[in-house]
Amino acid sequence: MDISSLVNSEDLFELQLLHPATEEPLGISFMIRSAESNEVKKIVRQHSDRFLASRKKKLTTSKVEAEYLDKAAAAIASWSWGEQQWKGEQPLLSFEKAREVVEDAGWIYDQVAGASEDRANFMKSLPKGFQKP
Repeated sequence: MDISSLVNSEDLFELQLLHPATEEPLGISFMIRSAESNEVKKIVRQHSDRFLASRKKKLTTSKVEAEYLDKAAAAIASWSWGEQQWKGEQPLLSFEKAREVVEDAGWIYDQVAGASEDRANFMKSLPKGFQKP
């Protein structure tokens, strides 16, 4: 078996947002990029480049937090809010709006980051007899 194509980090994973307390589906779906996708890596590289370019500045927890939030925002390729709203509106996807959502709602951040980091979400089906890790 050729294992070079087991994981496709450019595939998208459909995340159905769950209520943070009941874990019931909310009718909101996000299409999630892998943390290993080119689009997400681009954000990580931008943060690294800024840090390396300014060696006189110290890395702070707020800078690390900003990188995690930006990475999660970049992982959202598209979304459908169904009948739900965000701050009284049906939000249009932009990096800035995605960043606002994951920053203001930690429970959404957790679901987005978790889905993006879970490599199994981006694996091809394995032949019978093989198990996913």
